Amino acid sequence: MIVAVTDGDRLLLTRYKAGYARYALVAGFVEIGETLEDAVRREVMEEVGLKVKNIRYCMSQPWAFSGSLLAGFVCDVDGDTAVTVDRSELSEAVWMHRSEIPVADGSTMSLTWTMVTAFYNGVL
Repeated sequence: MIVAVTDGDRLLLTRYKAGYARYALVAGFVEIGETLEDAVRREVMEEVGLKVKNIRYCMSQPWAFSGSLLAGFVCDVDGDTAVTVDRSELSEAVWMHRSEIPVADGSTMSLTWTMVTAFYNGVL
Protein backbone atom coordinates (compact mmCIF):
# COMPACT_ATOMS: atom_id res chain seq x y z
CA MET A 1 0.00 0.00 0.00
CA ILE A 2 1.00 3.60 -0.67
CA VAL A 3 0.15 6.40 1.77
CA ALA A 4 -0.04 10.15 1.24
CA VAL A 5 0.30 11.65 4.73
CA THR A 6 -0.96 15.22 4.77
CA ASP A 7 -0.84 18.16 7.15
CA GLY A 8 -3.06 20.82 5.60
CA ASP A 9 -1.18 22.07 2.54
CA ARG A 10 1.87 19.91 3.31
CA LEU A 11 2.62 16.41 2.06
CA LEU A 12 5.16 14.03 3.58
CA LEU A 13 7.65 12.85 0.95
CA THR A 14 10.28 10.19 1.57
CA ARG A 15 13.36 8.82 -0.14
CA TYR A 16 14.23 5.15 0.05
CA LYS A 17 17.60 4.22 1.50
CA ALA A 18 18.58 2.41 -1.71
CA GLY A 19 17.31 1.57 -5.16
CA TYR A 20 15.14 4.59 -5.96
CA ALA A 21 16.44 8.16 -5.91
CA ARG A 22 13.18 10.10 -6.44
CA TYR A 23 10.84 11.19 -3.71
CA ALA A 24 8.14 8.70 -2.82
CA LEU A 25 5.27 8.28 -0.40
CA VAL A 26 5.27 6.00 2.63
CA ALA A 27 4.79 2.45 1.38
CA GLY A 28 4.64 -1.05 2.75
CA PHE A 29 3.00 -4.43 2.77
CA VAL A 30 -0.13 -5.60 4.55
CA GLU A 31 0.58 -8.37 7.05
CA ILE A 32 -1.56 -11.52 7.21
CA GLY A 33 -4.65 -10.81 9.33
CA GLU A 34 -4.14 -7.03 9.19
CA THR A 35 -6.70 -4.59 7.83
CA LEU A 36 -5.64 -2.06 5.21
CA GLU A 37 -6.26 0.76 7.68
CA ASP A 38 -4.15 -0.92 10.36
CA ALA A 39 -1.37 -1.44 7.79
CA VAL A 40 -1.47 2.29 6.97
CA ARG A 41 -1.15 3.20 10.68
CA ARG A 42 1.62 0.66 11.29
CA GLU A 43 3.73 1.48 8.22
CA VAL A 44 3.55 5.24 8.81
CA MET A 45 4.49 4.78 12.46
CA GLU A 46 7.35 2.38 11.61
CA GLU A 47 8.84 4.44 8.78
CA VAL A 48 8.38 8.02 9.99
CA GLY A 49 7.13 7.85 13.59
CA LEU A 50 3.83 9.63 12.99
CA LYS A 51 0.28 8.88 14.11
CA VAL A 52 -2.39 9.30 11.45
CA LYS A 53 -6.16 9.72 11.26
CA ASN A 54 -8.93 10.09 8.68
CA ILE A 55 -7.56 7.26 6.54
CA ARG A 56 -9.34 7.13 3.21
CA TYR A 57 -8.95 5.04 0.09
CA CYS A 58 -7.70 6.96 -2.94
CA MET A 59 -7.02 4.59 -5.87
CA SER A 60 -5.20 1.40 -6.86
CA GLN A 61 -2.73 0.13 -9.46
CA PRO A 62 -1.74 -3.39 -10.50
CA TRP A 63 1.92 -4.03 -9.75
CA ALA A 64 3.21 -6.54 -12.29
CA PHE A 65 6.69 -6.91 -10.75
CA SER A 66 5.35 -8.90 -7.82
CA GLY A 67 1.87 -9.80 -9.03
CA SER A 68 0.43 -7.52 -6.35
CA LEU A 69 -2.13 -4.76 -6.20
CA LEU A 70 -1.05 -1.38 -4.84
CA ALA A 71 -3.76 0.31 -2.80
CA GLY A 72 -3.34 4.05 -2.33
CA PHE A 73 -4.56 5.89 0.75
CA VAL A 74 -4.61 9.47 1.98
CA CYS A 75 -4.58 10.35 5.66
CA ASP A 76 -3.97 13.28 7.97
CA VAL A 77 -1.22 13.50 10.54
CA ASP A 78 -2.65 13.12 14.04
CA GLY A 79 -0.84 15.43 16.45
CA ASP A 80 2.89 16.00 16.44
CA THR A 81 4.36 16.48 12.94
CA ALA A 82 7.99 15.82 13.94
CA VAL A 83 9.34 13.02 11.74
CA THR A 84 11.54 10.19 13.02
CA VAL A 85 13.06 8.45 10.00
CA ASP A 86 13.60 4.68 10.06
CA ARG A 87 17.15 4.75 8.63
CA SER A 88 17.02 1.04 7.77
CA GLU A 89 14.40 1.80 5.09
CA LEU A 90 14.57 5.53 4.32
CA SER A 91 17.28 8.11 3.78
CA GLU A 92 14.94 11.07 4.18
CA ALA A 93 11.39 12.12 5.04
CA VAL A 94 10.36 15.75 4.64
CA TRP A 95 7.21 17.82 4.76
CA MET A 96 6.75 19.82 1.55
CA HIS A 97 4.23 22.55 0.95
CA ARG A 98 1.97 21.91 -2.01
CA SER A 99 3.80 24.59 -4.03
CA GLU A 100 7.26 23.04 -3.35
CA ILE A 101 6.53 19.54 -4.60
CA PRO A 102 8.81 18.58 -7.53
CA VAL A 103 6.11 17.17 -9.81
CA ALA A 104 7.96 17.78 -13.08
CA ASP A 105 11.04 15.64 -12.33
CA GLY A 106 10.25 12.72 -14.62
CA SER A 107 7.55 10.16 -15.29
CA THR A 108 4.35 10.27 -13.30
CA MET A 109 3.10 6.92 -14.62
CA SER A 110 2.86 5.39 -11.15
CA LEU A 111 0.31 5.37 -8.38
CA THR A 112 2.70 7.31 -6.17
CA TRP A 113 3.18 10.14 -8.66
CA THR A 114 -0.48 10.17 -9.66
CA MET A 115 -1.28 10.79 -5.99
CA VAL A 116 1.53 13.33 -5.50
CA THR A 117 0.44 15.25 -8.59
CA ALA A 118 -3.19 15.18 -7.42
CA PHE A 119 -2.09 16.67 -4.08
CA TYR A 120 0.01 19.30 -5.86
CA ASN A 121 -3.01 20.24 -7.99
CA GLY A 122 -5.31 20.48 -4.96
CA VAL A 123 -7.36 17.42 -5.86
CA LEU A 124 -6.33 15.46 -2.74
